[in-house]
Amino acid sequence: MADAAIFCAVQALGMLVVEKAGFLQGVEEQVKWLKDELERMQCFLKDAAEKQAQNESIRKWISDIREVAQDAEDIIETFILKFDTPRSSEWSLRRLYHFPKHLYHLNVVGKEIDSIRAHLEDIERSRVRYGIQNLGEMTESSRRSEVGEVEWRRRLSPWQKDEHLVGLERDMELLLKNAILDGRKGLAVATVVGMGGIGKSTLAKKVYNHSGVAKRFDIRAWVVVSSDFRPRDIIKELMLQLLEPKEDKLKLVETMEKLPLPNVQQMLHERLLGKRYFIVLDDLWENKHWESLASFFPVEGQGSRLLLTSRNRNITKHARYIHVMKLLDSEESWKLFMKKAFIDNNEGKCPKDLYDIGREILRKCDGLPLAISVVGGLLVDRSPSKSQWENVSKEINSHLGTRETSVSEILELSYRNLSPELKSCFLCLGFFKEDATIRTKRLIQVWIANGLIQQGRRGENTIEEIGRSYLDQLINRNMVQIMDVGKDESVKNCHIHDLLRELSIRKAKEEMSFEIRREDGNSQSLDKPRHRAVYCSTEMFIYSTGKNKYLRSLFVHGSFKYLDVKPSYWKSFELLKILDFEDSKLNKLPHTIGELTQLRYLGLRKTMIWRLPHSLGRLKKLEVLDVAKNYIDIPNVIWEMDTMRHLYMHHGQSYMSEPLRIDTLKNLHTLSYIWTNHFVLEHLTQLASLRILGIVIDSSNFEFSTLCSSLKNLVCLKVRNIHKIPTSMDVLGTMCNLSKLNLQGRLTELPDFPPNLSYLTLVLADLRHDPMPVLEKLPKLSGLKLDQAYIGRKMEVSEKGFLRLKVLILRNLWDLETIKVGKGGGMKELKRLEIYKCSSLVKHLPEKLRLITILLEE
Repeated sequence: MADAAIFCAVQALGMLVVEKAGFLQGVEEQVKWLKDELERMQCFLKDAAEKQAQNESIRKWISDIREVAQDAEDIIETFILKFDTPRSSEWSLRRLYHFPKHLYHLNVVGKEIDSIRAHLEDIERSRVRYGIQNLGEMTESSRRSEVGEVEWRRRLSPWQKDEHLVGLERDMELLLKNAILDGRKGLAVATVVGMGGIGKSTLAKKVYNHSGVAKRFDIRAWVVVSSDFRPRDIIKELMLQLLEPKEDKLKLVETMEKLPLPNVQQMLHERLLGKRYFIVLDDLWENKHWESLASFFPVEGQGSRLLLTSRNRNITKHARYIHVMKLLDSEESWKLFMKKAFIDNNEGKCPKDLYDIGREILRKCDGLPLAISVVGGLLVDRSPSKSQWENVSKEINSHLGTRETSVSEILELSYRNLSPELKSCFLCLGFFKEDATIRTKRLIQVWIANGLIQQGRRGENTIEEIGRSYLDQLINRNMVQIMDVGKDESVKNCHIHDLLRELSIRKAKEEMSFEIRREDGNSQSLDKPRHRAVYCSTEMFIYSTGKNKYLRSLFVHGSFKYLDVKPSYWKSFELLKILDFEDSKLNKLPHTIGELTQLRYLGLRKTMIWRLPHSLGRLKKLEVLDVAKNYIDIPNVIWEMDTMRHLYMHHGQSYMSEPLRIDTLKNLHTLSYIWTNHFVLEHLTQLASLRILGIVIDSSNFEFSTLCSSLKNLVCLKVRNIHKIPTSMDVLGTMCNLSKLNLQGRLTELPDFPPNLSYLTLVLADLRHDPMPVLEKLPKLSGLKLDQAYIGRKMEVSEKGFLRLKVLILRNLWDLETIKVGKGGGMKELKRLEIYKCSSLVKHLPEKLRLITILLEE
C-alpha cells in the first residue's frame, strides 16, 4: 500500500500551498495540481491493494506512486527551505536581495515538478492498462454517513474494552492457588508460557492486581524485560516502583547512573531484603537473561514470589510452577468476539444473518485472543452488514496458511482497513522502543509534528483533541492497548503488542521509508530514509554521516551519554521535524543543535542534560520542548520561539540565572511546571492562549490572585506550594472555565472551588477536618484524588453527596479507618475506587465500595 505516503504528501503540500504561497509564486498552480492529482490517485489504491497479491506489475505501480508522492514532498519542502526565514518581516527585504537566486530555484523546482507530472501521467496510463478501478469516490450522502461512523467510533469508551477478558478465570485460579498464594515459605518462581498474543501478560496483570495478592505481599513491582535486554534499566525501573513516597526519584536515578552495575544490583537486593515481595518479569526472551537476573532477588523465608512470562519454554526449567497458556475453545472465542465486535451495540448479540459468517471468521482466528480482538475491532459497526463480514472472511481466506501466517494476515487486514490518516498514525508506533509505555501526549504531539493531523475546517476541536480521537479509534480497533487512565477516564499511557509493533515497523519501512540503525550493524540502510530510530548500548552515540537530508524524524534510544559528532553533522538534517532523546543518558546537547531550523518537536525528558545551549533560540518553528524530569538550566531564549505550543519543565528546582521572558509566546497552550521566581508575573498574564498551567510557588509574596484573575481561559491548573505558609486560594472560585485542578501543599482549610470543576487532586494538604462535606457538594465533580491530604480517621458522605463522581482515588491516608456512606446511597455514579497504602481503611470498607475497589498496594 501507499496510502500513508500519499496522505503525508497531500497533507504537507496542502499546508505549504496555504502557509507559503508567497514563496511559491510562479509554481503555485503546479503545486496545487500535484496535490490534487495525488489526492485523486488515493481513490485507486484500495483496488490496487486487492489485486497486488496476484500481479507483480500492480505491486510495482503502488511502489511508483509511493515514490512519486515522497519525491514531491521533498522537492517542495527543500525549495521553501532555501528562502524561508525565521522572521516573516524580514522576507520582503531578503526577497529583493535574493530575487535572481529565487528565480533560478523557481525555474529548477518548476522543471522538477514537470518531471514528476510526466511520471504521474505514466502511472495513470499504467493504471488504465492494469484495470485498476476507482473505489474511493463517495456520494455526498455516503460521505456524511462515513463522517457519522467516525464520530460514533470516537464516542466509544476504549477504557471499558480492556475489561473484556474471556477464558482467564480458570487460569488465574490455578496460578493463584498453586504458585502465588500457596502459603509456602521461601522465594518461589512461577512461569507463564505461550505463543505471542495468547494473553500471558493479561493473565499476569490480573494476578498482579488481585486483592489477595495486594494483601499478601509487602511490596509489588512489574517490569517488562523484552528482547532488548538491559539489566541496568530493569533494575532502575524496579527501584523507582519500590521508592518510598518522600524519596527523590531524580536523585536516585543519578546515583544509579554513576555506580557500576554490581553496586546497582546490590541496591535492589538491599531494598528487597527482609520484605515479602511479588515481582513480575514480563516478556522474558532467553534463558541467559533470566539467569543474569535471578541473583538480584534475595532468597529468604518470607514467602516472596517471582512471576515470569515468556514465549520460550526453556526458561521454565527453574520454576516451581509452570503454567502453559491454552488457546480459547470455540465458545470462549465466540464470547470474546461478541464483546469486541458488538461493543456498545446490539447488547453484544450477533444478528442471525451474520451468525454463520461470524463463526467462519472466528475459525480462522484459531482461538488466539489477539487475533480475535483485532478482527472484532475491525468489524465494529453501528449497522453491520453481511457483505462487509463476507469481504473480511474472503480476504482472510485468500491468505490462509499456518497458524502464524493466518494471525499475521488478520493483523494486516485490520491495518489495510484503516483510513489513510489512521494508517499513518499507526505506523509511527514503530518508532518507539519494544514494550515501551507510550505517553498519550507524546504520541499525539509526534503525529502533529509529522504533519499527520490538521485543524478541522470549522475549528471546533483543537488539533490535540483531533489527535486523541485518532488514538481512541486505534484503541477501539484493538490496534493499541491501554496501559492506564486518569481521573477523567482519558487514556494516559498506551502500549502496542509485539506482533502489532512488528507489523507497524514492517509497514513503516515500506510506506514511510523508516529505517532502524543498530550499533551491531544488524540493520538495513535505505537510500532516502525519512524516519529513523537509532539503538545504542555503548556510551558513545552511533551516528551516520550520510543520508540525513530527507529525514523528518529521528528517535534515539539507549544508554549513550555523549554526542561526539562534528559541528557539520546537524547541518545535514535539513528537513528534520522531530528529534527525540527521551529516556536516554545523554548529558549534553551540542551548540550546533541550532542548525535544525525546521524542528517542531524536541524531546529531552528523563535525560541527564543539565544545561541547554543558547543556540536553542534559533529553533523558530519549535512547537514542543519537553525537558521534564531533568534538573536543567534553560537559557533566556524561549521568548524567541513564538510558535511554541507546549513547554514541559521539571517541578523540581532548576538553575536559572534570570527569569525567563515568556510574554511573546502567544501560541502557548501548555506551560508545566515553572517556578514563580523563574518568570515575571506580568508576562504570564499576557498569554491568552494558555490552557494548561503548572506552577511551583516558592514565596509568600507571589500574587496568586492576580494570576488567576488574568488567566480566565485556563482549563487545567496545577499548583505545588512548597512555601511553609499556605497561600490563599479563594480566588479559584472565580475561574469559570477551570475543569481540572491539582493542589499540592498544606491547606489550613478548603478554598472556594471553580463552579465547573470536574477533576480535583489534593496532595500533602494535611487537612484536619473531613473534606467530604465540602467536596461532595461540587456539582460537576467526576474525579477526585486525595493523597496525604487528610489526617483524620473518618470520612462521611451524605446520601445526596457526589452526584456525578465516577472515580475516587485514595492514597497514603494512613490514619483513615472508615468511610460512611448515607443510607440512601451517596456516590451513586461511582465506577472505580483505587486505594493505595490505606491499610486501616481496607479492613472496614463498606460492601458497596468493596465491589468496585482496586487495591494498588498494601
